[in-house]
Amino acid sequence: MPKGRVRAVVGYAALTLLCAAATTWCVLTGIAKLNLMGNAVEVRLAECHQKEGAKGGTYTVCSGPVHTTRNATNARTAKLSYKGHEGETIRAARTPWGSYDAVDTDFVSRSISILLPVVPLLGTVGAGALTVREFRRPAA
Repeated sequence: MPKGRVRAVVGYAALTLLCAAATTWCVLTGIAKLNLMGNAVEVRLAECHQKEGAKGGTYTVCSGPVHTTRNATNARTAKLSYKGHEGETIRAARTPWGSYDAVDTDFVSRSISILLPVVPLLGTVGAGALTVREFRRPAA
């Protein structure tokens, strides 16, 4: 196999793996935001403040104590990006990497959480097809 084809196969395979990782991240985030695991907790927002993003935009970060019905002695604080106000109680679910996300309840947010994994999945399929095509291509 020529050196250029080996580079192409390795590049397409790396792109396939990156797209698969992005798909997995989108699926896991969607599962948390839709509370499909059923492990959402109540968070009473104790403080909210604006933070400046890396590109100049601002976002709101809120934190507050987690209220669970199973174990009230395990007091922990949840920190999440949410446009809320102090004293508000919201439902939040823990993501697999340990942070908290607010559970989405409106139609648009739920639709985005459901459809978001489709884009990287299409990229995974496309890059995988290119990898297989380049690997199977006859030598010139």
